[in-house]
Amino acid sequence: MDLDLKRAIKIGGKKHAYTDIQKMYDNEDFNVVYIATPHYLHKPMIKQAFEEGKHVLCEKPVSISIEDAREITQLDKKFSSLKLGFNYNYRYDHNCFYLASGIQNSHLGKIYYANCNIYFSREMDYFNRAIWRTKKETAGGGTLLIHGSHIVDTMLWALGEPISVMGKIDTLKFKNIKVEDLALGIVEFQSGAYAQINDASFIKPALSIFKEKVELQIFGEKGYCHYKGPWPVSSLKWKGVKNFKIKKNTKGFSHFGRSIKAFGNWVLYDKPFFNTVEESSKVLSLISALYKSSDTGKKEKVEKL
Repeated sequence: MDLDLKRAIKIGGKKHAYTDIQKMYDNEDFNVVYIATPHYLHKPMIKQAFEEGKHVLCEKPVSISIEDAREITQLDKKFSSLKLGFNYNYRYDHNCFYLASGIQNSHLGKIYYANCNIYFSREMDYFNRAIWRTKKETAGGGTLLIHGSHIVDTMLWALGEPISVMGKIDTLKFKNIKVEDLALGIVEFQSGAYAQINDASFIKPALSIFKEKVELQIFGEKGYCHYKGPWPVSSLKWKGVKNFKIKKNTKGFSHFGRSIKAFGNWVLYDKPFFNTVEESSKVLSLISALYKSSDTGKKEKVEKL
């Protein structure tokens, strides 16, 4: 289903393409809905899919606010026989999986500090193609929520519960948008570790041929690790310790494909899926606190669902 019928036909063919979502539900027999729409539509579309008896895989982020995430969590509990997952697919990049598993298993010992860098190269045509990305009320945020949340999610997966954040956002290049193109933050974790977030969407020239590059460095008492990505050129290096070894969690060519496959295995065989609403809401909580801190100029608590 797409408001642009030509785009819908490209994927569904003429017999299975719709511009009206209710007609799709009424005419088709299927089990799972994949939601890849502007962020502000996630909550009502998840609700509608549940009411139609469908499992849901939704693109990140969970929604545009913590309040929405809480409502979605309640819907997930209400429709407990249906699965709800979010496509934070970096968790299915093998190198991100090795990194998080290693940190969780104390491979670096006590963690002191992490550095999370997000470098994207965008131009105004990126926003002109999808005007909803330019507004807080439809996107929920700018570069940190749209671009950076994938690797920030990986950082949280590795380091655990954040308790507070100091943040600063600004719009330096794209003056005619209402969301940030620069985001900076310092995060304090329950463990006593700290992390720095550095996210910009105006890097020129681009740091990679994919016009995007992320890094996550984690420093502990025994050594450090350094992830560069995303796939297909991701890498992970351990310094001061041996490489951390663990069985791969899911087979498949790409992290995106492995995420889709893992969701299918969750629906069909009840095998655990990394990206539940509870897990995926943690990054929204952190980013919301960073936005609030930028507004207040104060350190802000990271709320839990």
